[in-house]
Amino acid sequence: MAKGEVLASPHVPVEAVYFPLRSVISTVTQMDGGEAIEVGLAGREGMSALSMAFSSRMSAHTTVVQIADSAYFISAEDYLRVLHDDLGLRDVMRSYAEYSFGAATQFAACNRLHPIVERYARWLLMADDRMAGDDFTLTQENSAQMLGVRRAGVTVVAGQMSEAGIISYRRGRVTIHDRERLEEVACECYDAVNRELRRCMGYDIRHGADAVRSLEAS
Repeated sequence: MAKGEVLASPHVPVEAVYFPLRSVISTVTQMDGGEAIEVGLAGREGMSALSMAFSSRMSAHTTVVQIADSAYFISAEDYLRVLHDDLGLRDVMRSYAEYSFGAATQFAACNRLHPIVERYARWLLMADDRMAGDDFTLTQENSAQMLGVRRAGVTVVAGQMSEAGIISYRRGRVTIHDRERLEEVACECYDAVNRELRRCMGYDIRHGADAVRSLEAS
């Protein structure tokens, strides 16, 4: 999974369904003027493109690899065949779609109501949960697009967090040094989205991240 790789485009038939392992996939809405904002995010808790949860090969959004690493994938044709035959899989896909809708509405409110610093902290925490690691590649240009803000705003916020010792940022690579303080900075949307994941899917991605870290340390 290469960073920036486009996995699905609007109104183009989806070719494959991806299940990230340590990569992060963004679902992005793009305007005619070129502006774009992230409306969804999938890591090892989910899949992409979301339209395939409804058996639709036509996605209304762009899905792109935001943080590069690995994923499982299956061709769209094979996936739809399995989805047709497997009632359990259909139930899981419906639950994941419900979670994704709830997360998208939370992100919409977050982008409208919360300051950049809180939104940036929320995104870093979500990425950290899905990577199960404390550092990853993320340019400020990508961050600005995801949050729907100017790059200069992200530069200021990242600089403030770096000076406070919460993160460090060097050549497009973010390292989280103090996750506890990052959680204090993040807006309520981080917890709200995780509660929705637990409600719909029955698991907590934060506990999974802790388990992966423990395994890697042992």
